[in-house]
Amino acid sequence: MGENSLTIDDPKIFLNVSGVNDKNIRYIESISGSSISSNGNEIYFEGNNSYIVKELISNLILVSKNGGNIYKNLINILYSELERDINVNLKNILNSKIELSKAKKVFSPKSVAQALYIEELKNRDIIFSYGPAGTGKTFLAVAYAVNELLNKNVKKIVLTRPVVEAGESLGFLPGDFIQKINPYLLPLFDSIISVTSMEIYQRLSEQGLIEIAPLAYMRGRTFENCIVILDEGQNTTYTQMKLFLTRLGEGAKLIITGDITQIDLPRKIKSGMVEALNILKNIDGISILEFSENDVIRHPLVKKIIGAYSKYEKEL
Repeated sequence: MGENSLTIDDPKIFLNVSGVNDKNIRYIESISGSSISSNGNEIYFEGNNSYIVKELISNLILVSKNGGNIYKNLINILYSELERDINVNLKNILNSKIELSKAKKVFSPKSVAQALYIEELKNRDIIFSYGPAGTGKTFLAVAYAVNELLNKNVKKIVLTRPVVEAGESLGFLPGDFIQKINPYLLPLFDSIISVTSMEIYQRLSEQGLIEIAPLAYMRGRTFENCIVILDEGQNTTYTQMKLFLTRLGEGAKLIITGDITQIDLPRKIKSGMVEALNILKNIDGISILEFSENDVIRHPLVKKIIGAYSKYEKEL
């Protein structure tokens, strides 16, 4: 193995890293400007960024050895990290975790995407995560936010979610608007209870440390010293997403989760999350992380169901 080459002895890992018909290699060439070729079990590279390419491919080999899947978004994130710090150690990232000492619980990543997500939650002020249900997007966001709150690194957690009526109108639900939006936020409440306990959740709620902020009431607000979680972001409109993102203030962090294949908006209305992913993809400081069906950590059948539906929808 030379300075400008890497040897991959395992054929399965070689295929996973290079991609079918070398699609990963071609993509790395396009973002790095380097020239990459392969021969047998060797990958060769040359160009101004060949040292980054070598580290990138080394990390991709590590991902594959740990059972992770390699996809375009993962390559993008790793390349960006290596551009910023050539000594970034993916092995350390894979060992990242969220440790809630106050609740005596530790949450370790169950996939490479989750490990990268935890690191992005720690290091970025705006984080988008999208992908199918059951990949841990919302759960890990809540675990991180609760840990920061319990450690008094932020003053409160703010929860919000677009209200998209499906069959039943909000008008039929009892109470004021805050009470009506509560059912939509149940998955977030369940996650908080799961990562802590009912007792801790009730105490935080009673102290006003967990706030519900309907998107409709956000105009004129600025979020400071808090973590704001926007769940089901795919159901925001363009205007709602723009309004939400511009509420970021000092010491705040915005976490947006969603599944862009499950948009419940009327057909003529575009998803604010989908448009934001395109508009903001090249802005430093904003993290965009994609989860796939391979990251699903619910019942094994869920992964198969998602895969079957994806195949069916592509055929349509």
